[in-house]
Amino acid sequence: MGDGTEENPFTREDVVRLIEEHGGTAKGLDLSGKQFEDKVDLRGQNLHGIILRDASLEHANLERTDLTGAHLEGAFLPDIHLEAADLEETHFERAWLMGAHLEGAYLGATHLEGANLQYAHFEDSLLDTIELSNDTRLENAHWGNYVVSWEIEDYLIWAISVYRQLKTWHTNAGIYHTAGEFFFREMTVKRKMLQWWPKPWNRAFSKLLSILCGYGERPLRVVVSAVVVVFGLAAVYYLFGGLTVPYSLYYSAVSFTALGYGRWVDIMPQGWVQAFGAAESFIGVFMLALFLITFVRKMTR
Repeated sequence: MGDGTEENPFTREDVVRLIEEHGGTAKGLDLSGKQFEDKVDLRGQNLHGIILRDASLEHANLERTDLTGAHLEGAFLPDIHLEAADLEETHFERAWLMGAHLEGAYLGATHLEGANLQYAHFEDSLLDTIELSNDTRLENAHWGNYVVSWEIEDYLIWAISVYRQLKTWHTNAGIYHTAGEFFFREMTVKRKMLQWWPKPWNRAFSKLLSILCGYGERPLRVVVSAVVVVFGLAAVYYLFGGLTVPYSLYYSAVSFTALGYGRWVDIMPQGWVQAFGAAESFIGVFMLALFLITFVRKMTR
C-alpha cells in the first residue's frame, strides 16, 4: 500500500481505495504534492474535482478520465495520456504538460495559464473558451488540421474566440506560420456565420477569397487558380475562337499578364470570344497583385 512518497508512490489500487474512503467520490480529495508510480494507469476513473496540486504523475495514463473541475496547479505531468478526457474547468495553471497527449480531449473553460504544453498533442481535441496567459508555453505543439473547436451552428462564436486566442498567442510568440493557420480557421468560421439570405454575396465573396488565397495565408492557391484560369480560357479560345493549341495557350498567357501581343497581334480568336481576352487581362492583373500581397504577407512577418 502506497503512501504517496517518492519511496512508496501511489498505485491505481491506492487511488481507488482513497476514493472509496472519501465517500466514493474524488471531489475534494486532496492528494497535493503526492507521488504516483511511473506510468500509473488511471484510465476511465471518475476524478471529478480531485485536488492534485504539485503532484507527480509522470507518464500517467488518464485516457477517458473525468477530470472536470480538478485542480492540478503546478503538477508534474510530462507525457501524460489524456486522450478523450473531460477537462472542463480543470485547473492546469503552471503545470508541466510537455508532450502531453490530449487527442480527442474536451477542454472547456480549461485553465492553462503558465502551463508548459510544448510538444503537446491536440489533434482532434475540442477547445471551448480556454484560458491562456503570456507565460503559457505552446511551442511545437501538434495541432493536426488545426480544427480544434466546434465549427457548427450555435457554437461558432466560441470557435472564433478560441482561434483568435491561439492566433494571438502564436503571433506574440513569433510563430507566424501557426498563427496564420489559426487566422485561416477564424476567417473560415466567420464565413460560416454569414447568412446566405438576404445578402448571399457576402458569404460568396468570403468563399472566393478562401479559394483564391486562403484569406492571405495560401500563396500557392493563387498560383493554382492562375494556372486554372490560363488553361481554362485557352481551352475556350481553342474550342470557340478558331486558334490552334499553341496559339490558344500563348494568347491566354499574354492576356492574363496584360503584356501586350507584340508582333503576334494578328493572332486573335474570332468573334465574341475576343471579349474573354479583355476580361482575362482584368482577372490576371488582380490575381498577380493578390499573389504579391499574399506572398509578401507571408515572407515579411
